[in-house]
Amino acid sequence: MEKIRILSTKNLEHKFKVLFNKKKFDLYEHSFINIDFADFDFPQHDESWIFSSKNSVESVFSKKFNSKIIFNKIYCVGENTKFLIEKYGLKVNKMCHNSLDLANYILNYSNKEKFLFFRGNIQNHSFTKFFKQENIDLKEIVVYVNKSNSKKLKEKFEAIMFFSPSGIKSFLEKNSLGDSTCVCIGQTTAEFAKKHTSKVISCNIPSMKNVINKTIKLFANEYH
Repeated sequence: MEKIRILSTKNLEHKFKVLFNKKKFDLYEHSFINIDFADFDFPQHDESWIFSSKNSVESVFSKKFNSKIIFNKIYCVGENTKFLIEKYGLKVNKMCHNSLDLANYILNYSNKEKFLFFRGNIQNHSFTKFFKQENIDLKEIVVYVNKSNSKKLKEKFEAIMFFSPSGIKSFLEKNSLGDSTCVCIGQTTAEFAKKHTSKVISCNIPSMKNVINKTIKLFANEYH
């Protein structure tokens, strides 16, 4: 019987690949987005830091810190982002699973602080707008750049795993979704996918493992 074809739009670590039963699934991988660290300068400040992804953490900590650089607190989106910050020896004061929850937390508990948001070149307009509407001081620094790495694929897939809106954009440059189900890492990615198809599911808690588990469960009743 023909295997179920799954596409990951990001290359997976071995520990995630082995979750797919080879007798049941054919797993395809291609990283549709390349990440380049941006050149930037740290402002002299005592503001709180916000990280929304591992990419922003890796970019910031790839630079040598000036001992005069100080900050108040650290806030972040996602468990993996939190773990990486802690790996660098810093404490995370608050982690939320999505940017909207973090914005609301800051509004309710930390709205008198000033914030420095380390982000990619693709702006989260709703996040920025929230701070402006609530008169919370937010500065933004672009610390990494998403670059499309699109590729034409001849295969048709039962499910496609997406990890960002930019990954969807890159995929669609040379491919169409067809009847594929889009399994999205979070609500922001899912909302973007819904602009192109109705076959969208997303994770309540964004993580690579949860995307994979959602994908596998999607075909739990199909035997191969």
